[in-house]
Amino acid sequence: MRALFLFCLVATPYFSNGQNKGFSVPKIETYEYDTNYIENYNSQLALRFVLPKRFDQFTLKNTLTNKKYVYKANEHYGIGIGITYKWLAVDLSLNPDFTQRNTEKFGETREFNLKGSAYLKRHVIDAYLRWYKGYYVSNAEDVIPDWESGTPYPLRPDIATLSWGFNYTIPFNWKKYSPRVIFVLDGELKKSAGSFMAVSSLYFYHSRADSSIVDNSFSPEAQINSFNVLMLGQLFGYSYTFVYKKFYASASILPGITYAIGTIYSEAGSYNPRFTANFKMMIRAGIGYNSKRWYTGVYLIADNNQITLPNDLVLSNTIGEFRVFVGYRIKAPKVMDDVMNKL
Repeated sequence: MRALFLFCLVATPYFSNGQNKGFSVPKIETYEYDTNYIENYNSQLALRFVLPKRFDQFTLKNTLTNKKYVYKANEHYGIGIGITYKWLAVDLSLNPDFTQRNTEKFGETREFNLKGSAYLKRHVIDAYLRWYKGYYVSNAEDVIPDWESGTPYPLRPDIATLSWGFNYTIPFNWKKYSPRVIFVLDGELKKSAGSFMAVSSLYFYHSRADSSIVDNSFSPEAQINSFNVLMLGQLFGYSYTFVYKKFYASASILPGITYAIGTIYSEAGSYNPRFTANFKMMIRAGIGYNSKRWYTGVYLIADNNQITLPNDLVLSNTIGEFRVFVGYRIKAPKVMDDVMNKL
């Protein structure tokens, strides 16, 4: 029950089309690091300034002809602040309308994001919910013969997507390589280190549109107007962080297989993928500087899911986040320490 309660506190909501707010409270259990590799700073109060940007796109491709439609959301940039202290991590961000690119050219996208992470003794649990409405055809030059570069992209304000999922990550070399230290930065990795990782994932993806997402030069099976797909996946890969003095560069590559069930609706009728095998890829990368006081960096997180359909068709979806941050650690006020000890 304690783990469930703590995980419920992790939620990080993001709202756009006006303003966007985020909140994260990951509860972290105490365990012993290998102090030759990791120094723990979670007794200090870390303050930070963050610039996040989340992205979302999907593609329908005919692998025989290589013709495809690529849809992208016109994402917002965020501006926010955050703190980390002991088991508490909080980020609050706004996504002002002026941070969205030219809406006449790229259209207007409304979005809602909710994300949470729980860093347990040896494992990491991630959960997320994403909703987007309003996309544009980013490869218009390939599919619209009379489209001219520099003019507005073909817009589909009717297309809406909903996705949610869970990732359960096991780092095998957890004493020397902690995802908590690498991504939450409540500590410092003193030596270069890496770890094999295993990830079990559950991912649901839904989309609806008023009409087909491709033109009639595609087969009726490709003229899809909505779909609901649930994917169960298993990934295995490696994560490594190179450390030079106080600078670091980190990368994780996790390929895997998912099995899909659901329904695809098109002009040809409905199709039910029943545990078809599909490719999935998760990437985590970052560079930065991390010392006892100052820390800063740039992170990229991206997940790609593919669904194989009949008639040489592949539907793929990529979601992720790009984040820039700079922070400073100070001694926590006694009153804050008293409050945290009572929680």
